[in-house]
Amino acid sequence: MSTPEAPWQAVLDWDGCPYTVHQHAAAHSVAERQALPFPWSQAVKTLAFATSDVPLLLVVLRAEDRVDFARLAALSGTSRSRLRAADAGLLAAEGLVPGGVPPVSHRPGVPCLIDAAVANPGRPVYCGAGSADRTLHINSADLARLPRAQVGALSR
Repeated sequence: MSTPEAPWQAVLDWDGCPYTVHQHAAAHSVAERQALPFPWSQAVKTLAFATSDVPLLLVVLRAEDRVDFARLAALSGTSRSRLRAADAGLLAAEGLVPGGVPPVSHRPGVPCLIDAAVANPGRPVYCGAGSADRTLHINSADLARLPRAQVGALSR
């Protein structure tokens, strides 16, 4: 466990989730991320969405997968037409940047939907940690057991 540097890390600490945050050179593109010293096969991304009912919705997929919007709408209990990508302003209000969104939020009521392909017990994953120069290393089963996490088929 790390010393919390960001509010979302306190959520993991409070829940007792072991994790490590790695510092590295900023990585913005897929090629730059693939060059990092983490197994690309274990890379996951967190996409941020919003609806009129849910100001922030986190969606976790394997790095190479794409979201299936019909499945996402069904799992989140909304219609496809109400889903929109979270804009940079919303992310900034959360203290985040596009491309570095972690799979957990410190804000009450922010759900995290995790694709079933990510949530394999015992599988470590590498994902955003709030900025382009940090990577979160955590077990996917620990993510899946967080109170606001829900696992389901989300990729196409």
